[in-house]
Amino acid sequence: MSQDNNANSQESSLLRQTFYNRDDELDLLDVIAQLWAGKKIIIATIIVMLLLAVVYVFTAKEKWTSQAIITMPSAGQVANYNAALNVLYSQYPQDKLAIADLQSQLFRRFSASVSALSGELKNLEEPLDLNVTPVVAGQPEPLSVKFTAQTAKDAQTMVTHYIKQVNDDVVDDYGTDIKHNLAVKTRELTESLAAQERVAKDKKQQRIDVMKQALKVAQASNITESQLRQAEYLSDDTLYLLGTKALQSMIENEATKPLVFDDDYYNTQRALLLITDLKVKVDNLQSFRYIMKPDLPIRRDSPKKALALVLAVLLGGIIGSGIVLGRNMTQTYRQRKQA
Repeated sequence: MSQDNNANSQESSLLRQTFYNRDDELDLLDVIAQLWAGKKIIIATIIVMLLLAVVYVFTAKEKWTSQAIITMPSAGQVANYNAALNVLYSQYPQDKLAIADLQSQLFRRFSASVSALSGELKNLEEPLDLNVTPVVAGQPEPLSVKFTAQTAKDAQTMVTHYIKQVNDDVVDDYGTDIKHNLAVKTRELTESLAAQERVAKDKKQQRIDVMKQALKVAQASNITESQLRQAEYLSDDTLYLLGTKALQSMIENEATKPLVFDDDYYNTQRALLLITDLKVKVDNLQSFRYIMKPDLPIRRDSPKKALALVLAVLLGGIIGSGIVLGRNMTQTYRQRKQA
């Protein structure tokens, strides 16, 4: 412990002898004089650091960043898809998304997908820098999408490529989804029409069976002609009063009479025709809109030539000064030992 204290004391004494005057004050003039005397060493150190900086500037990989700013798609970009939804929900328009909600939904899907892609690229063996951030903190849109590459053109090309890739995936998913929904709706409407036709046929057959039963009763009662002056309020049980002739004519007419459908049948048929004739086009569907297209950067992120050279000069000066002052301390120490 005493040896450490002695070493520290000697070092402190050596510093004072080298850089302090008799009044125990730091002698700046003496320090400056020492540095001036060793200016060759300092200049040489600066030159070496400058050479290293030049080598770094010309050998280090360049980094260029291209940026795009995007927001929700416009109404025109989702118009065709919205028209398809109008057809799909023609029977129940209250269940359809409003166009503003559709725009927002598409952009949220795009935002989630491009953020996921950014994470995937960062986890590659050789990570790629796709950065997605809100332009305004806490706001979901607009978004800033940046990509960093070794050339300005590559950065611009790749950020354009990744935005298009994500958009194409979202559009394909939405196209597949609506085609699936249309197929399900077509099957549902077809089955509904078939069911309503079966019901209409059953009603028709039931009516014929009732008239046939009334005919049997009329024949058994030997009623050939109608016994009624007004037949508006006849029930199924009193149809026999119309007589056999009238009932036979009614049965023949009912057999050839077209099926009777209500308004619901024709509404279903109209909805099916609309869906059958619909040509789903998602070519112009977009999940985003550019506020600023990917730019071609004119300034690289790194290496910064001017900054590297300035830092090299400063670092060289500091190292050179340290060498000069350290050498003087060593000489002072040797002189003291010799004395």
